[in-house]
Amino acid sequence: MIEIRLSTVDRLDEALALPATAVGLGQEGCLTKLPISDELRSAADRVRRAGREVVVVAPVAWPRTADELLERLLAVLGDGPTTIAVNDIGTALALSGHPLVAGLGLTRSRPHSANQKDGTPPRAGIDAALMDLLGVRAIEVDTDTDVTGARWPVRQLVDAVPVGYGRSCPTARRHGTGPPDCRTLCDEPFHLTANARWQLNHGHREPLPAGLAPPRLTVWGNAVYQPATADPVADYRIIDARWHTPEALAAAVDRHS
Repeated sequence: MIEIRLSTVDRLDEALALPATAVGLGQEGCLTKLPISDELRSAADRVRRAGREVVVVAPVAWPRTADELLERLLAVLGDGPTTIAVNDIGTALALSGHPLVAGLGLTRSRPHSANQKDGTPPRAGIDAALMDLLGVRAIEVDTDTDVTGARWPVRQLVDAVPVGYGRSCPTARRHGTGPPDCRTLCDEPFHLTANARWQLNHGHREPLPAGLAPPRLTVWGNAVYQPATADPVADYRIIDARWHTPEALAAAVDRHS
Protein backbone atom coordinates (compact mmCIF):
# COMPACT_ATOMS: atom_id res chain seq x y z
CA MET A 1 0.00 0.00 0.00
CA ILE A 2 1.32 3.41 -0.96
CA GLU A 3 0.45 6.80 0.50
CA ILE A 4 1.62 9.92 -1.31
CA ARG A 5 2.03 12.67 1.24
CA LEU A 6 1.57 16.30 0.20
CA SER A 7 2.38 19.30 2.37
CA THR A 8 0.22 21.49 0.11
CA VAL A 9 -2.56 20.79 -2.39
CA ASP A 10 -0.51 22.09 -5.33
CA ARG A 11 0.47 18.60 -6.52
CA LEU A 12 -2.86 16.90 -5.88
CA ASP A 13 -3.61 16.31 -9.58
CA GLU A 14 -0.22 14.63 -9.94
CA ALA A 15 -0.79 12.44 -6.87
CA LEU A 16 -4.25 11.34 -8.01
CA ALA A 17 -2.87 10.33 -11.40
CA LEU A 18 -0.58 7.78 -9.73
CA PRO A 19 -1.64 4.33 -8.45
CA ALA A 20 -1.43 5.16 -4.74
CA THR A 21 -3.77 3.73 -2.12
CA ALA A 22 -3.96 6.93 -0.07
CA VAL A 23 -3.14 10.62 -0.23
CA GLY A 24 -1.91 12.40 2.89
CA LEU A 25 -2.38 16.14 3.32
CA GLY A 26 -0.32 18.18 5.77
CA GLN A 27 2.91 18.04 7.73
CA GLU A 28 3.72 17.06 11.31
CA GLY A 29 5.12 20.35 12.53
CA CYS A 30 3.20 23.38 11.27
CA LEU A 31 -0.44 24.48 11.26
CA THR A 32 0.35 27.38 8.92
CA LYS A 33 1.40 24.87 6.26
CA LEU A 34 -1.79 22.82 6.62
CA PRO A 35 -4.24 23.86 3.88
CA ILE A 36 -6.91 26.26 5.13
CA SER A 37 -10.26 24.65 5.92
CA ASP A 38 -11.97 25.14 2.54
CA GLU A 39 -8.89 23.97 0.61
CA LEU A 40 -8.45 20.99 2.89
CA ARG A 41 -12.08 19.90 2.63
CA SER A 42 -12.13 20.32 -1.14
CA ALA A 43 -8.90 18.34 -1.56
CA ALA A 44 -10.11 15.59 0.76
CA ASP A 45 -13.36 15.33 -1.21
CA ARG A 46 -11.41 14.91 -4.46
CA VAL A 47 -9.31 12.15 -2.90
CA ARG A 48 -12.44 10.31 -1.70
CA ARG A 49 -14.14 10.64 -5.08
CA ALA A 50 -11.01 9.12 -6.65
CA GLY A 51 -11.48 6.07 -4.44
CA ARG A 52 -8.41 6.71 -2.26
CA GLU A 53 -8.03 6.89 1.51
CA VAL A 54 -7.80 10.44 2.89
CA VAL A 55 -5.11 10.96 5.53
CA VAL A 56 -4.92 14.39 7.15
CA VAL A 57 -1.66 15.00 8.99
CA ALA A 58 -2.48 16.97 12.13
CA PRO A 59 0.54 19.09 13.07
CA VAL A 60 1.72 19.29 16.65
CA ALA A 61 -0.76 21.60 18.40
CA TRP A 62 0.65 24.39 20.54
CA PRO A 63 -1.75 26.10 22.98
CA ARG A 64 -2.38 29.05 20.68
CA THR A 65 -3.23 26.84 17.68
CA ALA A 66 -5.07 23.89 19.23
CA ASP A 67 -8.61 25.23 18.78
CA GLU A 68 -8.04 26.24 15.16
CA LEU A 69 -6.48 22.87 14.38
CA LEU A 70 -9.40 20.96 15.88
CA GLU A 71 -11.88 23.09 13.96
CA ARG A 72 -10.22 22.16 10.65
CA LEU A 73 -9.93 18.48 11.53
CA LEU A 74 -13.53 18.13 12.71
CA ALA A 75 -14.77 19.85 9.55
CA VAL A 76 -13.02 17.40 7.23
CA LEU A 77 -14.01 14.45 9.43
CA GLY A 78 -17.63 15.54 9.13
CA ASP A 79 -17.44 15.47 5.33
CA GLY A 80 -16.66 11.77 4.96
CA PRO A 81 -14.22 8.96 5.77
CA THR A 82 -10.94 10.47 6.96
CA THR A 83 -7.94 9.12 8.83
CA ILE A 84 -6.12 11.61 11.06
CA ALA A 85 -2.40 11.17 11.73
CA VAL A 86 -2.10 12.74 15.19
CA ASN A 87 1.22 14.10 16.41
CA ASP A 88 0.44 15.13 19.97
CA ILE A 89 -1.51 13.52 22.79
CA GLY A 90 -3.86 16.50 23.26
CA THR A 91 -5.16 16.27 19.70
CA ALA A 92 -5.45 12.49 20.03
CA LEU A 93 -7.52 12.86 23.20
CA ALA A 94 -9.78 15.47 21.60
CA LEU A 95 -10.40 13.20 18.60
CA SER A 96 -10.85 9.96 20.52
CA GLY A 97 -13.34 7.75 18.71
CA HIS A 98 -12.32 8.92 15.23
CA PRO A 99 -9.98 6.94 12.92
CA LEU A 100 -6.52 7.83 14.25
CA VAL A 101 -2.96 6.93 13.33
CA ALA A 102 -0.05 7.80 15.63
CA GLY A 103 2.05 10.15 13.50
CA LEU A 104 5.79 10.58 13.20
CA GLY A 105 5.76 13.32 15.83
CA LEU A 106 4.53 10.84 18.46
CA THR A 107 6.43 7.68 17.67
CA ARG A 108 10.10 8.45 17.25
CA SER A 109 12.13 8.26 20.47
CA ARG A 110 15.15 6.51 21.96
CA PRO A 111 16.19 5.94 25.58
CA HIS A 112 18.51 8.73 26.64
CA SER A 113 22.22 7.98 26.74
CA ALA A 114 25.19 10.34 26.91
CA ASN A 115 27.48 7.46 25.99
CA GLN A 116 29.08 8.44 22.70
CA LYS A 117 29.42 4.78 21.75
CA ASP A 118 25.71 4.14 22.17
CA GLY A 119 24.15 3.35 18.82
CA THR A 120 20.78 2.25 20.20
CA PRO A 121 18.25 2.40 17.37
CA PRO A 122 15.20 4.57 18.03
CA ARG A 123 12.04 2.73 19.04
CA ALA A 124 8.40 3.59 18.70
CA GLY A 125 7.90 5.18 22.12
CA ILE A 126 4.15 4.72 22.54
CA ASP A 127 2.10 4.12 25.66
CA ALA A 128 0.25 0.97 24.57
CA ALA A 129 -2.65 1.35 27.00
CA LEU A 130 -3.26 4.96 25.97
CA MET A 131 -3.07 4.19 22.27
CA ASP A 132 -5.55 1.34 22.72
CA LEU A 133 -7.88 3.67 24.60
CA LEU A 134 -7.67 6.29 21.87
CA GLY A 135 -8.34 3.75 19.16
CA VAL A 136 -5.13 4.31 17.20
CA ARG A 137 -5.23 1.80 14.38
CA ALA A 138 -1.65 2.13 13.10
CA ILE A 139 1.68 3.83 13.81
CA GLU A 140 3.84 5.90 11.49
CA VAL A 141 7.61 5.46 11.74
CA ASP A 142 10.70 6.09 9.67
CA THR A 143 12.83 3.27 8.30
CA ASP A 144 15.50 3.69 10.99
CA THR A 145 13.02 2.88 13.77
CA ASP A 146 13.08 -0.66 15.13
CA VAL A 147 9.53 -1.99 14.78
CA THR A 148 10.21 -5.52 15.99
CA GLY A 149 7.16 -6.73 17.87
CA ALA A 150 5.05 -3.66 17.08
CA ARG A 151 1.46 -4.22 18.21
CA TRP A 152 -0.10 -2.05 15.53
CA PRO A 153 0.10 -2.04 11.73
CA VAL A 154 3.16 -0.04 10.70
CA ARG A 155 3.25 2.75 8.13
CA GLN A 156 6.81 3.70 7.12
CA LEU A 157 8.11 6.97 5.70
CA VAL A 158 10.63 5.88 3.09
CA ASP A 159 12.30 9.15 2.08
CA ALA A 160 13.99 10.53 5.19
CA VAL A 161 14.25 10.36 8.98
CA PRO A 162 12.64 13.23 10.97
CA VAL A 163 14.89 14.35 13.79
CA GLY A 164 13.03 17.38 15.13
CA TYR A 165 10.17 19.87 14.80
CA GLY A 166 10.86 23.41 15.99
CA ARG A 167 8.30 25.37 17.95
CA SER A 168 10.29 28.40 16.83
CA CYS A 169 10.49 27.76 13.09
CA PRO A 170 14.07 27.87 11.72
CA THR A 171 12.86 28.73 8.22
CA ALA A 172 10.75 31.68 9.39
CA ARG A 173 13.60 32.94 11.58
CA ARG A 174 16.06 32.57 8.72
CA HIS A 175 13.90 34.85 6.59
CA GLY A 176 12.98 37.23 9.41
CA THR A 177 9.24 36.69 9.16
CA GLY A 178 6.42 34.58 10.58
CA PRO A 179 2.89 33.27 9.98
CA PRO A 180 1.16 33.69 7.64
CA ASP A 181 3.82 35.36 5.47
CA CYS A 182 6.18 32.41 5.87
CA ARG A 183 3.76 29.92 4.34
CA THR A 184 5.46 29.61 0.94
CA LEU A 185 9.03 29.91 2.22
CA CYS A 186 9.25 26.25 3.21
CA ASP A 187 8.40 25.01 -0.27
CA GLU A 188 12.18 24.99 -0.74
CA PRO A 189 14.51 23.36 1.81
CA PHE A 190 17.88 24.43 3.15
CA HIS A 191 20.66 22.25 4.49
CA LEU A 192 22.70 22.01 7.70
CA THR A 193 25.28 19.67 9.22
CA ALA A 194 24.66 18.25 12.70
CA ASN A 195 27.34 18.31 15.39
CA ALA A 196 25.14 16.82 18.15
CA ARG A 197 21.93 14.83 18.36
CA TRP A 198 18.73 16.08 19.91
CA GLN A 199 16.35 14.00 21.96
CA LEU A 200 12.87 14.73 20.57
CA ASN A 201 11.00 13.59 23.67
CA HIS A 202 13.51 14.77 26.29
CA GLY A 203 14.31 18.33 25.26
CA HIS A 204 18.08 18.20 25.40
CA ARG A 205 20.98 17.35 23.14
CA GLU A 206 23.76 14.82 23.52
CA PRO A 207 27.01 14.09 21.68
CA LEU A 208 27.07 12.19 18.44
CA PRO A 209 28.29 8.62 18.97
CA ALA A 210 32.04 8.19 18.48
CA GLY A 211 32.86 7.39 14.89
CA LEU A 212 29.57 8.67 13.52
CA ALA A 213 30.05 11.14 10.69
CA PRO A 214 28.06 14.36 11.24
CA PRO A 215 24.84 13.83 9.24
CA ARG A 216 23.68 16.28 6.62
CA LEU A 217 20.30 17.66 7.62
CA THR A 218 17.51 19.01 5.45
CA VAL A 219 15.16 21.67 6.84
CA TRP A 220 11.64 21.92 5.45
CA GLY A 221 9.80 24.66 7.33
CA ASN A 222 10.10 23.82 11.03
CA ALA A 223 10.92 20.13 10.43
CA VAL A 224 14.46 18.77 10.27
CA TYR A 225 15.33 15.50 8.52
CA GLN A 226 18.37 13.34 7.98
CA PRO A 227 18.82 10.79 5.19
CA ALA A 228 17.21 7.38 5.58
CA THR A 229 19.78 4.59 5.85
CA ALA A 230 17.57 1.50 5.93
CA ASP A 231 15.12 -0.08 3.54
CA PRO A 232 11.41 -0.15 4.42
CA VAL A 233 9.97 -3.41 5.73
CA ALA A 234 6.31 -2.45 6.14
CA ASP A 235 3.69 -3.14 3.49
CA TYR A 236 2.27 0.38 3.94
CA ARG A 237 4.78 2.97 2.70
CA ILE A 238 4.57 6.76 2.82
CA ILE A 239 6.27 8.66 0.01
CA ASP A 240 6.73 12.36 0.74
CA ALA A 241 6.32 14.19 -2.57
CA ARG A 242 8.55 17.07 -1.43
CA TRP A 243 11.62 14.91 -1.97
CA HIS A 244 10.75 14.03 -5.58
CA THR A 245 10.34 15.62 -8.97
CA PRO A 246 7.20 14.47 -10.79
CA GLU A 247 9.20 11.86 -12.70
CA ALA A 248 10.97 10.65 -9.57
CA LEU A 249 7.69 10.48 -7.63
CA ALA A 250 6.14 8.25 -10.29
CA ALA A 251 9.24 6.04 -10.21
CA ALA A 252 9.13 5.84 -6.39
CA VAL A 253 5.47 4.81 -6.41
CA ASP A 254 6.27 2.12 -8.97
CA ARG A 255 9.33 0.91 -7.01
CA HIS A 256 7.50 0.60 -3.68
CA SER A 257 4.25 -0.85 -5.05
